[in-house]
Amino acid sequence: KALEQETRLAEKEAKLDERKAKVEKSREAFFEYEAKMAAEQEARIEEAERKALAEAKKDEEEAERLKAVEQKLEEEVTRAMTKKEKMAKQKEARRILAEERKLERKEKRAEREERIYLAEEEQEKKILQEKAAAARAEEERFEALEKEYERATELAKEDELELRLAKKFLTN
Repeated sequence: KALEQETRLAEKEAKLDERKAKVEKSREAFFEYEAKMAAEQEARIEEAERKALAEAKKDEEEAERLKAVEQKLEEEVTRAMTKKEKMAKQKEARRILAEERKLERKEKRAEREERIYLAEEEQEKKILQEKAAAARAEEERFEALEKEYERATELAKEDELELRLAKKFLTN
């Protein structure tokens, strides 16, 4: 009978250890997945930021080039002899001015996207912090349950010992 009880107790402990191992394994898999997803998200955000910076630099260079062309055209307009030449130069100047405005709008859109990327990055950090806090809370709950189970097991052992002693005492 005592052997059966020891066997049952050992089986319970084995089941508990198995549950612990499963929980730990799933927790590790979860964190590995989360770390992978966070790294991928970070890489996407950084790539988008690099593209935005490269685009902004290209746009800035284009704007400088257009300003130089515009200035040159203005000088040519003042030197132009005929009315037809003046009109052609003014038309070209308006076209360049329209391109500059287009570039400015594009630059503003890139700045908005940059702010969005930064906000997404901040949100991702908050989410990761919340998940880490949830994992810690889960770990604490699991440890509390484990301690409660251990206490219950100890109480059961004590009760069993008391019963044995009572039986011995009564049989003697």
